[in-house]
Amino acid sequence: MEVITYQCPNCAAPLEFNSETQKWDCKFCLSSFEESDLQKMQTQETAEPEESEQDDQEQTGQKCYFCPNCGAEIVTDESTVASFCTFCGNPVVLPKKMDGLFRPQQVVPFQLNKEQAKQALYQLCRKKPLLPRDFTDKAHIEKVTGIYVPFWLNDCYVNANLQATGERVSSWKKGDTQYTKTDVYALFRTGSFIYRDIPSDASKKMDDDMMDALEPFSFEELKEFQMPYLSGYFAQRYDVSKEECRERVKKRIEQSTKEKLRETCLHYTAVQVSSSSADIIKADSKYVMLPVWLLYTKYHSKDYLFAMNGQTGKMVGELPMSIPKAFLIGGIIAVATTILGTIGGLLLC
Repeated sequence: MEVITYQCPNCAAPLEFNSETQKWDCKFCLSSFEESDLQKMQTQETAEPEESEQDDQEQTGQKCYFCPNCGAEIVTDESTVASFCTFCGNPVVLPKKMDGLFRPQQVVPFQLNKEQAKQALYQLCRKKPLLPRDFTDKAHIEKVTGIYVPFWLNDCYVNANLQATGERVSSWKKGDTQYTKTDVYALFRTGSFIYRDIPSDASKKMDDDMMDALEPFSFEELKEFQMPYLSGYFAQRYDVSKEECRERVKKRIEQSTKEKLRETCLHYTAVQVSSSSADIIKADSKYVMLPVWLLYTKYHSKDYLFAMNGQTGKMVGELPMSIPKAFLIGGIIAVATTILGTIGGLLLC
């Protein structure tokens, strides 16, 4: 299996993609290169096991390659397509794993770096009043990993229907008598919708809800996929098919079309939806890679995982909660409610 390290033509040190400059940097001689420069380079080294050894590895399910920089073994799973040598830290790309259907069509390159990911986590902590006071002091960031996550971008053409009951309530007073009238209507709504670029992560290792929470990505910045973008990051190829992902996409569309059709039921006192449906009559999917920073922290012997959109900086994750602070704030709210209720009662007297 071929292993590629993108090397500096000046000093042969490994090149890594710089999210700030959108160039490939050499940390040894401080050179920088454009994408066009990399395409012209002919000094890439490759290392491939003997055919018999490769066949044995595939039969046993092992994925073992060799670092072109130091010769150490690099062991990966089936879906990993870019990684690092654990011995010398050399970034490596495994292009043969991305042949054919596994080659992405486009990629959104990283726009934010590791330090910005750490700062985003600290900023998230500052906005949480129930966070334990010592979390930012004692929580230790165990690992920060930049990873290109495989996604399917889905274009869907949809016919949707909604049935509901609408009520219009009117009231009037005649003499000493108060009258109330409720008119009930059967509502039917139908519409056609076009959805563009609905993302759905295609990796079993990624939490679907966490990946959904990282949206939106700006797909105007999609670029044609090139292998060098992966250098210096981890990357996964898809192991969830577009057909499997489409079931999740359909649920999102059903909820969205229901809300959109519900919004057309105007001028009613109340609307109760009885049924709705959304039929995807045509769908197209595009295979892309999107940038995500994963941050692992440890606090009081418990692990916490956070994810940051590597393009926009949006951070998601579950923070610990201070129980004493929660009781204190709850008590303050209860006292304030009691005082306001007492004042309101006195004013009515």
